[in-house]
Amino acid sequence: MWVKKKLYVPRVEDKNSFMRMLNISRIDDLIANSMDILEPAPCDAEGNEREDVMFANEPVDLFLLPGLAFDKSGRRLGRGGGYYDTLLTKYQELAKDRKWKKPLFVALSYSVQILEDGVIPVTPNDVPVDALVLSSGIIPITPAADEICS
Repeated sequence: MWVKKKLYVPRVEDKNSFMRMLNISRIDDLIANSMDILEPAPCDAEGNEREDVMFANEPVDLFLLPGLAFDKSGRRLGRGGGYYDTLLTKYQELAKDRKWKKPLFVALSYSVQILEDGVIPVTPNDVPVDALVLSSGIIPITPAADEICS
């Protein structure tokens, strides 16, 4: 039996760290942006505005996050724009207001991207990840991730 899940994909809206996560249902919903990166078109084929994760009626279970480097304490080095940190902070506030369970923040990583603890610079706005997924397995970082992995 297949369980239908919603998939939200990032769309960068401006250079002020504003990014939205829009619902897509198929790969054809993606278009290349000015940097040739695939992201959701703002409207579907029928001209309807796509559902934004910030206006969804159901909670998100999991966010998959990119990064240049990570450590086993959950620190994530992005590209410095704060797009994901801004969106994740707003989503956490939304989930708390709606009394939803906090989603897991999971990063996909190669082993060479895992650095020693304390090497990755952090700011108060950085949102840590709950787990790292490598080809060799999963590294749970938080109790929530540990619970799912065990």
